[in-house]
Amino acid sequence: MISFKKKMDPEEKITFMEALTFVLNFDGGQSPIQQEHLLRQAFECGLSAAELKKIRKLKKPEELIKRLKDIPHKKTKRFIIREMIIMAVVDHELSDEEMCTIYEIGAGAGLKQEKINDFFLWAAKGVEWQIEGAHLVEDD
Repeated sequence: MISFKKKMDPEEKITFMEALTFVLNFDGGQSPIQQEHLLRQAFECGLSAAELKKIRKLKKPEELIKRLKDIPHKKTKRFIIREMIIMAVVDHELSDEEMCTIYEIGAGAGLKQEKINDFFLWAAKGVEWQIEGAHLVEDD
């Protein structure tokens, strides 16, 4: 998906990073793994650390919904919501509040609830797969 990120226009890249930063700052805590994930995403978009520091920290879901509504392509909106979910579960934790907020943002941006459900189910499978892989390494 790196090529998809590079094809986004500059404003879409900013919205993408605002969305990830929103998730990162959602509950006030930032795990090191989430911070590392954010930096990797910025790098894959072609943004420098200095440019990342200039990204606005949106406080309310409505602000992000407004930014997403400005994106004309549904595929880009879906990509951003999917990446928000990945950011939320990258540390293997997902609160009900985070999940509800991402649903609200996705629906407000015009995505169908079924599609958002599919992304959450997909992410859960990925977390299960990672945990099972860790157990395989640890088991004797």
